[in-house]
Amino acid sequence: MIATVGRGAEGADFGAINERRKLVLATFDWCAVCGLPFGDEARWQVAPTLGDAPLPEEVGLSEAPVHEICAVYSAQVCPFLSSQGARLGDDMRRGTRREETVQVVGYSRTKSVEVFRSSLQDDLFVLHFVHDKVIDSFTYSSPEELNERYQALLAVERPISVSAAEQDLIVRFNATSTPDEPTGDPGAVVVGAAVMIGAAFAPDVFRVQGMRPFSARDSYGFMARRLLEPDGLADAAATFPDASGKAAAQWLLDRGDDVPAVVSLWRDLGRQQVSGRTLPQPRPAGPGRSVGKNAPCPCGSGRKARRCHPAGMPESP
Repeated sequence: MIATVGRGAEGADFGAINERRKLVLATFDWCAVCGLPFGDEARWQVAPTLGDAPLPEEVGLSEAPVHEICAVYSAQVCPFLSSQGARLGDDMRRGTRREETVQVVGYSRTKSVEVFRSSLQDDLFVLHFVHDKVIDSFTYSSPEELNERYQALLAVERPISVSAAEQDLIVRFNATSTPDEPTGDPGAVVVGAAVMIGAAFAPDVFRVQGMRPFSARDSYGFMARRLLEPDGLADAAATFPDASGKAAAQWLLDRGDDVPAVVSLWRDLGRQQVSGRTLPQPRPAGPGRSVGKNAPCPCGSGRKARRCHPAGMPESP
């Protein structure tokens, strides 16, 4: 999965799937291979072959979904998926053999994203993608079948429409790491944007590997609640100093009510959490109280205080 592997100063690390990046893909409804939106296309997954049994209308898998053409491309370049009798070689699943016939299923949407304890490591929590409403499926057992389908898909491939705000997020998501990003991970600033858009309200999301730094910074929770309301959303899109947060707010404005099912569910959970309560306000720095230079800025921007308000917060008139 190309979009799910981290980017570093020396390029992509294809040795491991990054759960933080999977959270971004779930939030913005992006393909796990090309990293572009699904739009009205199906979300495809390699699924267990069930023989003559009907396809389940709902399925939960630990892999992020992909476009059909990306699924076929991946199956051709992945040694395990492309060759009958191939075996996995990683330490956890060594010797697992590929089925002779592989089934790939297209679902209409990603219904929800949940957090589960990994079946491979007890101390590891991973994301689980739940899809529903089967649109189509196909099976293959040979490289020739894959290539034939790939060529047919290429012949009808069409450009994917992406808004300016979404394009900004995609570029940042695939950028190399910078020292200012939480945890030093590439694309981490966009993980923060995903948290603010609604992932902060997903149960147990901060137990997922690599998510702890985001739970430790109050500004993410504050901004997530701020972006629940239309006024806060418009204000953030216009004035929020962090570029990723600003683009995320603009992305929500561009989408209006047409947000991915996952985001809609998370935001409903967020509204339930803050219902009947006053939204938390950032504590401004005042006389006799200072803010550490690496602490979140008390204005609620999500940036470090030394970068956002290096001279301190202005006093209220």
